[in-house]
Amino acid sequence: MGIVFTRLFSSVFGNREARILVLGLDNAGKTTILCGQTSIRPYWRCYFPNTQAIIYVVDSSDTDRLVTAKEEFHAILEEDELKGAVVLVYANKQVHSMMLPLQSH
Repeated sequence: MGIVFTRLFSSVFGNREARILVLGLDNAGKTTILCGQTSIRPYWRCYFPNTQAIIYVVDSSDTDRLVTAKEEFHAILEEDELKGAVVLVYANKQVHSMMLPLQSH
């Protein structure tokens, strides 16, 4: 999956280095995509400076937490240090039987 993101952001940033944050609620699938750590939501702000892009991962099968994911996403978009960052919302777990339809929220 990492190669897909590499190609996508290469088309935006070319060959120059870019700081890309992968954020989302716990269990959204961030670790599966990039082999990361456990939930660090309280520390997200530490990573905001000099960020050029954000991949916001949403668990498309978790209808109970969609409102929370949406609120967190909107809070991220309001951060001054992230103004101007390229944003990709990645709806993960599309093969799950409980996934949200494309038109949801």
